[in-house]
Amino acid sequence: MVRATRQFMSTVSTDKLLQADAGLPSGWEVRHSNSKNLPYFFNASSKESRWEPPEGTDVDKLKAYMAQNTRKPEGKIHAAHLLVKHRDSRRPGSWKEPTITRTKEEAIEILKGHERRIQSGEISLGDLAQTESDCSSARKNGD
Repeated sequence: MVRATRQFMSTVSTDKLLQADAGLPSGWEVRHSNSKNLPYFFNASSKESRWEPPEGTDVDKLKAYMAQNTRKPEGKIHAAHLLVKHRDSRRPGSWKEPTITRTKEEAIEILKGHERRIQSGEISLGDLAQTESDCSSARKNGD
């Protein structure tokens, strides 16, 4: 799966030639946190990472570098899912059924039925996930 953050990551370049213009001390580079969706500073030799610029940073150069080399992603992408477990699943239990006894084939048929309902417009994936998904994300519409 291609994640939207890849596009953003490519705009916060880790290319050493461009990083030299960032005003950071030697060994430091700008990276991007996928979990926080924010830039951070990383020193490859010491493996230190931090949110604030390291001591000795030329703040004016850093501001110019960040303005030129970072872009906000165009919107957000959400992925939702609906999980139907079977008895051979890694953990054959869920929030709705402590012990799942259905076969893999039965789980596939259930999923095909859900797919038909969603594609017909009868119900949305999020609404169906709330009641039918074996995943804990069900309470968040499968997101």
